[in-house]
This record gives sequence, C-alpha cells and structure tokens, in this order.
Amino acid sequence: QHRSQIAVFLPLKITIRIQGGNEMDYVVEKMKGFSVIGFERIFSMDNSYEEIPKFWEDVYQKQIAPLYKKEKPDTDVEAAVWKHKIGEFGVCIDDIGKNNKFRYLIAGAYTGGEVPEGMSLYELPDMEWAKFSCKGPMPGALQSVNTKIFQEWLPGNPEFEIAMGTNIEWYSEEGSTTD
Repeated sequence: QHRSQIAVFLPLKITIRIQGGNEMDYVVEKMKGFSVIGFERIFSMDNSYEEIPKFWEDVYQKQIAPLYKKEKPDTDVEAAVWKHKIGEFGVCIDDIGKNNKFRYLIAGAYTGGEVPEGMSLYELPDMEWAKFSCKGPMPGALQSVNTKIFQEWLPGNPEFEIAMGTNIEWYSEEGSTTD
C-alpha cells in the first residue's frame, strides 16, 4: 500500500500598490523673498499630523477668535495678529537637525514693526517654489497632499529638492476649513 503525503499550502495573496497615478495640480514659479511672523512650536515628525491641528485650534481660540469680538486690539500681540493676518500661513521649518523634530509657525506676512514677545520672525529669500493646490476638509486634505508630495512627487521629480528645509501652507480667506 502506497501513501502520498499531502503538501499544505497557504492561500496565495497578491497585493498590488499603484503609486503616482493621481495627477497633482501644481505650478513652479520664482517668488520674491518675504518674511512671516507668528506663533511657533516644535513638533515631532512621528505625531505631527495629530498635534499640529491641535496647535491651530489652540492659537485660534486664544489669539484669533477673541479679536472678532473687539473693535481694536488691546495688546502688542493682538495688534500683530491683526496687522499681519496671523493664520494665513503654516510654515514647516526643518532646521533643528536632530530627534526627528521641526519648527512650525502659524503665521502671517510680516509687514514691519516690532516682533512682540512670544512671537517669531522667519525670513525667506528669493526662491523658486513648487506650488500645489489643495482643496477639501482640513486637516485631512492637506495631510494627503503633503504625503503625496513627499512620497511620490519629490522622488519622481529628482530635479527638485526642499530648499532650506522649509515648506509653506497658504490658506486663502475664501471658504472654510471644511472645504
């Protein structure tokens, strides 16, 4: 009597991952240098997608929303928030150089004058910028575009690199954070 051994195989799983299939809406253009002023915190790349939206909420509640109830600012910080339109930009600055940390500013375009205590100034030189369009509910839409830039667009376009370790988010006055 002849016995055969049965070989057991686990089911075969095939996973296909397609990257770069979505066309990104962007332009590349030279821009004059400018400065931004704002509130700064240090973040870890490990949890920045969770922590930066909390920072925005904190700054909005403590620094920006109270101004809507006033006819004019009462303090130097309030005057700076008003004058420089703090909240127009989010600025990531990767210049710390250790522990996966970076600086982030909730900022506005600096138009001159004193920099109040508790605020930071950051200068950007004349530079060529790749500008990506981002539309949709925040923060998910922005985080999705950022992930595509760093995981797909930059590796697929080796002629470009992050200059000064800096990238900027610009928020238009139109619409809201839900669109």
